Amino acid sequence: MKRLSRLGLGQRVILVIGLGVALTLVGKYAASEGTLTGWVGYAPLSSSPLLVPGGQPPWLRLVIWLVLVAVWVAGSLPLMRSQPRGAAATPGLAEPQDRPASSR
Repeated sequence: MKRLSRLGLGQRVILVIGLGVALTLVGKYAASEGTLTGWVGYAPLSSSPLLVPGGQPPWLRLVIWLVLVAVWVAGSLPLMRSQPRGAAATPGLAEPQDRPASSR
């Protein structure tokens, strides 16, 4: 966590985007596992449609993507929460200060 606190906001945003791209590639591979691609031994210019069974069931693809999105959020939250040293706290989260009563 010490290294993350040294990163600027732009660097942390790039890390979050990179994590998202990497998880997208993993998700595309995992969701298409078992799907036939490329040459499958049919005449490429024939007019008959080719329905090749295979691939993951739709519910499993949904579960794969939901898990990967959860991993992305869980990895992104600590990155975006860390603040560089000496950075002021978020003004909206500061405790309210006592204000004098307004006169009527």
